[in-house]
Amino acid sequence: MRITIKVGIADNHPIYRLGLQKLLEPEDDLILIGEATNGMEAVLLVERYDPDILLLDLKMPVMDGIEVLSELAKRKMRTRVILMLTEAERDKAVRVVRLGARGILFKDADPALLTKSIRKVHNGEVWIDNPILSQALESLVSKPPAPPGMSGQRDARLSSREMEVVRCVSMGLRNKEVADKLGVSEATVKNHLTSIYSKLGVSDRLELILYAIHHRLIRV
Repeated sequence: MRITIKVGIADNHPIYRLGLQKLLEPEDDLILIGEATNGMEAVLLVERYDPDILLLDLKMPVMDGIEVLSELAKRKMRTRVILMLTEAERDKAVRVVRLGARGILFKDADPALLTKSIRKVHNGEVWIDNPILSQALESLVSKPPAPPGMSGQRDARLSSREMEVVRCVSMGLRNKEVADKLGVSEATVKNHLTSIYSKLGVSDRLELILYAIHHRLIRV
């Protein structure tokens, strides 16, 4: 029996909301539990209905998608957010992931990717639409190496435990969730991440995920 996934939609365009409804209707495991037409309504929707997934438009009245993400993070809401972007908003991708979005999807993507991304994100993974991922990867791999003496000699050889941490982070797990999964303390996870960042020359979780994908440390 499939798990039921509660989905909320936040978009100020009625036609686009209707289109998303039609895509969700045939899916037995995806249940639409509420809609919002502006950013403030999106926050209230999450507070009232506690959806598993919120499909969030970036450009909305009252509060935009970035402000909604920040507000949900402040309130420590468990809802996982998938940002819906247009081609013109591509440059916001890295920022919204750093603010806590678990998925990014272009509005003109293949409709099948919508339901796939919902299930992936609900399963604890991070979903980034391929064109956005390609741009972010290009930015990452073209970043100049740190000057000598700044971060020391990089050693990209990760221990087996560090590789487990990389895989957990790439699934979108937070430090406490990684600790619970691996049976270690949260402080130990933080120490592992510090070591991993130093060895790979990355600065945060997003860069770690992109590095892991680019260097085939994980499968996507």
